Amino acid sequence: MPEFIVHFETLGCRLNQIESESAARFFADAGFVVDMESMTAAAPVPENVVLSIINTCTVTGKAEQKARRLIRLLLRKMPHSCVLVTGCYAELEVEAIQAIDQRVCVLPGSRKDLLADIPLELKAHLDSVSGVAQIEITPFLKNLVIRLCAEKPKPTNIKSRHSEDDGHDKGKNHHHVHESQERKSLLVSAKPLKNKDLSGFTPVAESKESSISPVFRLATDTFFAHSRSSIKIQDGCNCECTYCRIHLARGRAVSLDVTEAVGRVQQLEEAGQQEVVLTGVNLSQYRGLYQGQDGEEYLNLAGLLQKILENTRSIRIRISSLYPESVDEELCAVISHQRIQPYFHLSVQSGSDAILRAMRRPYRSAQVYRAVELLRQAKVNPFIACDIIAGFPGETDEDFALTQAMCQTCNFAWIHAFPFSPRPGTPAATMKGQVTQSVVGQRVKWLTSFAIQSKCSYISMWKGQVVSAITEYNRQDRKNSFHLDHGQEGHKEGGMEMEPHNGNQHCTHAVTENFIHLELPGAFPQGVSIRVRIGEPLLERIRAGDECEASGEAVEDGVQEQKMESTP
Repeated sequence: MPEFIVHFETLGCRLNQIESESAARFFADAGFVVDMESMTAAAPVPENVVLSIINTCTVTGKAEQKARRLIRLLLRKMPHSCVLVTGCYAELEVEAIQAIDQRVCVLPGSRKDLLADIPLELKAHLDSVSGVAQIEITPFLKNLVIRLCAEKPKPTNIKSRHSEDDGHDKGKNHHHVHESQERKSLLVSAKPLKNKDLSGFTPVAESKESSISPVFRLATDTFFAHSRSSIKIQDGCNCECTYCRIHLARGRAVSLDVTEAVGRVQQLEEAGQQEVVLTGVNLSQYRGLYQGQDGEEYLNLAGLLQKILENTRSIRIRISSLYPESVDEELCAVISHQRIQPYFHLSVQSGSDAILRAMRRPYRSAQVYRAVELLRQAKVNPFIACDIIAGFPGETDEDFALTQAMCQTCNFAWIHAFPFSPRPGTPAATMKGQVTQSVVGQRVKWLTSFAIQSKCSYISMWKGQVVSAITEYNRQDRKNSFHLDHGQEGHKEGGMEMEPHNGNQHCTHAVTENFIHLELPGAFPQGVSIRVRIGEPLLERIRAGDECEASGEAVEDGVQEQKMESTP
């Protein structure tokens, strides 16, 4: 039998990354070879690619533009394969994407869970045909998607968004879609296999009686392109911010039950994962059903974190993003625990209350300042990052000055600066007072410059200090692709030797507990916890947007047993 390759491209948020990793696992378990290395115009194309999957984003117009470019690139580079487009952009613009080419198959983002069902049926089809028929799978795949969409239940958060009664509950914070506490996980329970050897791996079969929502079906404990594990505990959003289409694409807030979430973290720990990132569209709206001794109750993020800490031994926990109003004394009392990593990302967007009101954000600037203060009380010098939108309609120089003052006072270690992008179907797209592109560009330039300076300053404060870190491969060295070599010596993945950037025989990337990305001399296994000494910030690498931000070195207390033998 020939090897059939499925190529993945992922745009956008960490949720998309998790879902792509999980879908890739389903394809690998079905017998496909998985390629997760991003395609470029100059990149060679492996043989036997039968399907390319693009997991898209709709947060900005640029993200959608990138998706369209990728679709056309893959159609051109792989003339015999089908391109399946899913994700948030695919949820909102089905017809526009389908019109690109007849080889494009659209799987709406709300039905992304069907990526768990497609692999086995597709593999059976490919095994039953031969020759040209094997590479002309588009008609089969389109019919399969139509059938599965009709047979499988829709996620309840998406369904409720279109219901007639939806308007009656608008604005009530307690309205979430909760999952049954019955624990029928889709995760696998085996130990992670060296060099990503998936041979002989048997996943836990999906239970027909499982009451886990389709929203949370895509889960895995082994990762092709990421060294640190993640689980999705929340999806959707009940906010209706005037610039945002995510609540339209992903629906209303839905939370994974506490028992299920804790169980998934336990399985990751048992599988040898050192760290887990808890992520969602809006973690501040997490409300998970919990069956306790006193009956059923709904726990917020602080309650979930406490249950995870009580029911795990050593795995470290990182929180992906928070709204400022959710950072209170209750949450900070929990995150002061040593196993909660000292890295926090706040969704801020502006320092002006007038702009926050226009954005319809659920907090004001005073809550941002208070959140930063509480986080610094809970952790020693944590890495605090934020998102800022520059040039929102009506943003005056005075409004932006308030944002500048907030960035300086809060001393954010990094800022993700976004130029305002008018999104179709949102109120902000047609608001008066649109800011000129030249002014928007100047404001983004200031934010980016400040962010680079802040990151360098933050790293410099940690120079010489020893912290824990998780090792990972340099993104440019990851070859999660065409053949999974087993039993090879040396620092290899996919049968390819790692080539360091800096001329050393080997180098390893690691992410510290406070989210500094280091480059270390020497070769270490992927995904292990080591102690490192932080070195100098790498200014030019930071300016260039490189993954690596600082130099570092592994310290010798208990690290040697982890170090790998050098290859000839």
